[in-house]
Amino acid sequence: MASDIYQEAYQREKLLRKAAEQLLEDKSRELFASFEELQLAHQNMKENQKLMVQSEKMASLGVLSAGVAHEINNPVGFIYSNFCSMSEGLGNISKFILSMNKMISEASNIAMVRAKWTEQIQQYDIEYLMMDFPSLCEETIDGLERVKQIVADLKSFAREDSGAMDPVNVNECLRAAVNILSNQTKYHATVDVEYGDIPKTLGYFGKLNQVFTNLIANANQAVRENGHIEIATHFVSNWIEVSVKDNGHGIAQENLEQLFTPFFTTKPVGEGTGLGLSISHGFIKEHDGEIVVESTLGVGTTFTVRLPVKEIV
Repeated sequence: MASDIYQEAYQREKLLRKAAEQLLEDKSRELFASFEELQLAHQNMKENQKLMVQSEKMASLGVLSAGVAHEINNPVGFIYSNFCSMSEGLGNISKFILSMNKMISEASNIAMVRAKWTEQIQQYDIEYLMMDFPSLCEETIDGLERVKQIVADLKSFAREDSGAMDPVNVNECLRAAVNILSNQTKYHATVDVEYGDIPKTLGYFGKLNQVFTNLIANANQAVRENGHIEIATHFVSNWIEVSVKDNGHGIAQENLEQLFTPFFTTKPVGEGTGLGLSISHGFIKEHDGEIVVESTLGVGTTFTVRLPVKEIV
């Protein structure tokens, strides 16, 4: 009798253990499937975030392109004009040389050569050309350097950063942003830039360039005609600080806390996606930095980007 009871208890315990093992196996499968779904969702979120960042950059690039085209068109215009003048001048110099070469070979006395030399110099305006050519060359080289710099700055803005941080000169990164926006700002506001003596740090040049471009563009939109924008870099207690200050309309206190929220914008419809500051905030967080905002309605706004100086190995 006791053995039968023991056998029944053993069978019940065996069945319960088997059911528990089956339940554990089923739950494990469910958890693994959920984990795979979460991984896929996380991967999709990262891809979508990357696409959003790139879309915002391309949207900014589209706005910048018209101004950049104008900035390139100006130097290209006077480069073309200078080359036309130099081409015409070289033609006159060539005629002068050929004429004088023929004169020297045919002349019977030195007095005739001297008289013809003076006449030809005046006819082909050789003295003026010799004085004008150096300045034309200098202007042309300067124009080509401007085009080269604009293209380099545009390339820096559009480029994808590598996976690892590189040594970055924040002043150079800021200068590129100021330069690429110069055609927008110079007709609307006075921009004063003070580049401080700051060390290099590890970072992503393209991402920082996009942050500074966004902050300067926002400041330019915030000010009225003939507004004022002050930009400065400082090195304070092992932190690099970049401030962008404007004397624009300012930001209401209730909106300050939402500034870095995706898709939040105080701009009119069609003038902003609401992603610029959110993406900029994320980029600065990637650098272990922060963005501080101070604003007073009717007085203006100051954005300060703070970046820790990371040792370059």
